[in-house]
Amino acid sequence: MQATSPGQGEVLGALLRLQFQFNIFYNRGSDDNLHGLAITFGRIVSNALTDPLAWLGGFLVGAFTYLVGPGPAFYALWIAVAMDLISRLMCESVNHGGFLKAVKEGHIRSDKALSGAKLKITAYFFMCVFAAQIEKFPYDYAYLASSVIYGIFFFVELESTCENFLEAGVEEFSWLKRFSRRKLEKIVEEEGINMKEGGGNEQGPI
Repeated sequence: MQATSPGQGEVLGALLRLQFQFNIFYNRGSDDNLHGLAITFGRIVSNALTDPLAWLGGFLVGAFTYLVGPGPAFYALWIAVAMDLISRLMCESVNHGGFLKAVKEGHIRSDKALSGAKLKITAYFFMCVFAAQIEKFPYDYAYLASSVIYGIFFFVELESTCENFLEAGVEEFSWLKRFSRRKLEKIVEEEGINMKEGGGNEQGPI
């Protein structure tokens, strides 16, 4: 084994001392960080346990997630519902000289809009619960049934949105309306459901 010269020994000793000091500093910093994280986490848990609103919020979020299992289809459906409502407001505004004038003349009524929206949202939410819960059954058609529920409601909203824009004078939506109608009929026919021809989604004033 080759002997180490005095100069090399001093350098090696300095490097070992530097590494030892670095290890002490690093371990001390890790302990401090872990201690700080533990204190912060403990405060969050303590505040949550003593705050009834946090308990209620956690329960509602957990119940909502379990009931509907929100996923891409769930969000797509509710975006379509919102687009249908907005397009209806735009239609009434265009056909009656603007939004404020339509409201003043009673074509857009908040009480009727709210009551109709509440009923529709409640009914759709119930069906979303069915669509989420049916997937939990160990059957091959369970996922298909859930997809059919979401698909029907999505294309119903799409067709209704097209009708609103057609009523507002945007004729280009006639092709999209025909497409959505055909897709809707295809979905229900594949599941053995007979659908009446011309069953459009006619709406009165909001």
